[in-house]
Amino acid sequence: MKYVIIGLLLAIPALAEYSWVGRDHWHYAMDEARRQRVEVMREAARVRAEARREAAEARREASRARDEWQRELRRERQDYEREMRQTREEARRAAREMRDSLREHFRDFGRSWRY
Repeated sequence: MKYVIIGLLLAIPALAEYSWVGRDHWHYAMDEARRQRVEVMREAARVRAEARREAAEARREASRARDEWQRELRRERQDYEREMRQTREEARRAAREMRDSLREHFRDFGRSWRY
């Protein structure tokens, strides 16, 4: 029995030292895991911020392209409307000239029959 007690007395400090070393390793591993987690979270935040910046730039570029397209469309519509007004005015002028010409022609024709 005394040998068992002596054995336990000798083994307890060794077991206690082993548990402290194990605990230190565990704490070191947990600290390392926390540092890696923080690093991964920072990297993820950086990637998200970069993605947001790229998306915002893409939205701005799309908005600029849409605005330019709308300006071009408005300009084309205005040109078309101006050309149509000019064409209508030319058609009115041509019709008026034709009407006046026919009126003058028939007036002269009628006069030629009188005399």
